[in-house]
Amino acid sequence: MRGCSINCPGCVTREFIPRLPERLREIEDVWGWIEVASREHGIEGVSFSGGEPFEQAAPLAEIARRARSAGLSTLAWSGYVRRRLEGPNAPPGAAEFLAALDVLIDGPFVRRKAPNGKPLRGSTNQVLHLLTDRYRPEDFRSGAIEAVIDPGGSLIMHGVVDYAALDAVLVRLGLAPSK
Repeated sequence: MRGCSINCPGCVTREFIPRLPERLREIEDVWGWIEVASREHGIEGVSFSGGEPFEQAAPLAEIARRARSAGLSTLAWSGYVRRRLEGPNAPPGAAEFLAALDVLIDGPFVRRKAPNGKPLRGSTNQVLHLLTDRYRPEDFRSGAIEAVIDPGGSLIMHGVVDYAALDAVLVRLGLAPSK
């Protein structure tokens, strides 16, 4: 998701902080892409990250409900802590979005608390909340990172990054100066 007012120092997805209204997508379009991915690629679930997904909680709640109805799992990362998302100052639609999630990973990214070795969490303050019985804690004991260099030469990384390892890879690939 694009748009985040939290703006954590050291955020690894800074390109998703500004909201770009000209790139908004309709729920039906996003759901269509998910249906195609499910049918053609056998995806297990849908993950919501960003930016800050809870700043768009109401439409994402609808997408998450549809995903769960289709048998897909739902997971979201948030820079907000769960207590705030369940409280009176929660973003609009937060309760509905939480109710449609199987997993929440909450807490702001704190660069000095990374890397941490905890799958799916960028810093040690972030907490994995199992909101349904779909998963067990042992399902989240290991993590993987995928690095792809696209035809244009850009490095695309999926997963939660160990910054020391990322720096070493970038140096090795000649994409960053050695320190």
